[in-house]
Amino acid sequence: MSQPPALPGFGHGLKVIFRMQMRRLIRGRKLRLGLVSCALILFAVIAARYASARDVGPERSLEIAQDAITSGFSWGFFKLLAFLLPFLFTSSAIAEEVEGRTFTYVASRPVSRFAMVLGKWAAGTLLAVGLLVGSGLLLHLIGYATEPTALVDQFAETGRTLLALALLGVCYGGICVFWGAVAPDAGGILAGLYLGVIEWLVQFLPGSFRLISMNYLGQQVAGMERAGLMPETAPEIDAIIGGPVILGVGLLFLFFAGLVVQGSEYRFSKA
Repeated sequence: MSQPPALPGFGHGLKVIFRMQMRRLIRGRKLRLGLVSCALILFAVIAARYASARDVGPERSLEIAQDAITSGFSWGFFKLLAFLLPFLFTSSAIAEEVEGRTFTYVASRPVSRFAMVLGKWAAGTLLAVGLLVGSGLLLHLIGYATEPTALVDQFAETGRTLLALALLGVCYGGICVFWGAVAPDAGGILAGLYLGVIEWLVQFLPGSFRLISMNYLGQQVAGMERAGLMPETAPEIDAIIGGPVILGVGLLFLFFAGLVVQGSEYRFSKA
């Protein structure tokens, strides 16, 4: 007597959801919007860098390049792209299934709901981190194109910055997936409020309040100078501590997102 075929395991379901979500993101508008956002930031920083370096000596040219790239990473990446890209690719990961009335179908397949959450998060986070790191590498290469020595010497510092951005991409992806799972109808609003208040505004507060913000910890991992209100009162965090904390917070949000989806019966918001 033949036995029934075995149900696909967690890993197989994860790969299927990952491929489906990656295909959806690549074919949709979000990837194009992310690419345009990165291109605009790169253009602005590079244009400012080379416009300021006209008719100056080599030492001043190197100083201008370092200042432009540092400011570009600080404002263009940590304070804009690090929020925008994970939000863009992950905040609607669950809502798009609920609103599109495909959640019931996907959830009824022999794939665990946690695998569904993890696969969608992995696809969105991979794109977000890929754009952050790729754009950061381009900024380094183009910004130091006229400074061959600095191009090599400053690569370790840029690599540290890219590591911090990658950690923030992973963390913010988990946060956005969580809020999208808690309230699919308002997941984007809640995720945006959380990122805007807890992550963006808190990083400028004085004292230990900044420790609530993973973005501040990311800047500490990158070795950036403290700014904001009363920067001298802000605690210094070692990269060995800050990096695991950022990663742990993101995975914790992702875990709770899986629990929420596992126990929820979503209702369609459209008749």
